[in-house]
Amino acid sequence: MPVKDDDVPYLGMWADLRKNYLLEEKPEDYAEIAEENMLIEYLVAIEDHYSKRFDELVEQQMEREGVDEALKAENPLKWVGLVNNIRSCVKEILIDELCN
Repeated sequence: MPVKDDDVPYLGMWADLRKNYLLEEKPEDYAEIAEENMLIEYLVAIEDHYSKRFDELVEQQMEREGVDEALKAENPLKWVGLVNNIRSCVKEILIDELCN
């Protein structure tokens, strides 16, 4: 029996975003994946992939912008602000990628 939306546990932000996108924008794709009993496996793979990608992109951008431990020690407030900005930008990029 296929997995229903009610039966899908919360698997993380990325999986939840993809599930909601499929439900709202691509219900036929969602139904097909659910019919094949692959929904949870699919969403776990999405969560794993995008969690790793997020961490990698944040790390790369921090290196490019010189946001390092020296800055953290020298000016912690500036470091936190820059890291939060980088994380926010990367999140928006990945959300756009995930929901298209």
